[in-house]
Amino acid sequence: MLPGMETPSPLAQLLQALEAGDLPAARLAAVALQRANAHTHQVAAEVLHELRQPLLGAKAYAQLLAEEGGSSGPLKLLLAQVERMEQIVSDFIRLASERPAPQQRQSLAAPIWAAAKVFSVNPDSARISLEVEAPEDLTILGNARLIEQLTLNLLNNARDAMAGRGRVKVRLAHEGASPVLYVADWGPGIPEELRERIFEPYVTANKRGTGLGLAVCRRIAHEHHAQISLVPPSTMHEVPPPATVFRVLFPP
Repeated sequence: MLPGMETPSPLAQLLQALEAGDLPAARLAAVALQRANAHTHQVAAEVLHELRQPLLGAKAYAQLLAEEGGSSGPLKLLLAQVERMEQIVSDFIRLASERPAPQQRQSLAAPIWAAAKVFSVNPDSARISLEVEAPEDLTILGNARLIEQLTLNLLNNARDAMAGRGRVKVRLAHEGASPVLYVADWGPGIPEELRERIFEPYVTANKRGTGLGLAVCRRIAHEHHAQISLVPPSTMHEVPPPATVFRVLFPP
């Protein structure tokens, strides 16, 4: 290789070997790619593990303030958000080690209402009209906190799509024997060229978004053997119809 030239990435080497029909080189590139991915996950897990320490410190200070000045609303919200960050860190470390999340039979409505509460107390949601239809008789085998995170991500996505102002509706229902979650918004909609890729990391139509929220939703849905997709606005039977409807279909 000439001086100043960069070494191709393992993925590029794999593609080049496959295009050339060089199977031995392709096998070597595949092993290198696997090692590179494992190293990336390991580094990310180590960084998040270290992040736990300042989070624990922030949580301890907030608890001390709550004990000294009473459990005021803002302090409760601060503690709740710190605990949420702790849980997200734990989730990534769990995923890096490929350990499944614990699941149990439970009401689907409970994590939906929990997500709606967290969403509503966020100042960014002050101009959002949120409607929730969540009957208590729908049950799933799942992890309540992950379902709450999935729902919250869909709500945040809807809010960001409407630039913080508009109508959002969450509805639980049955499709045959399967529980289903719908999250609809009356925003600008998703451009046609992005609809097939909207669940991929870093793909977003929102100027404020990172493109990771829907990718996390897909990961959580897969952990629950559920299907997440965009469905036609007419699915909600609303007048006027929403612009965007996400559906999460759980196993019966």
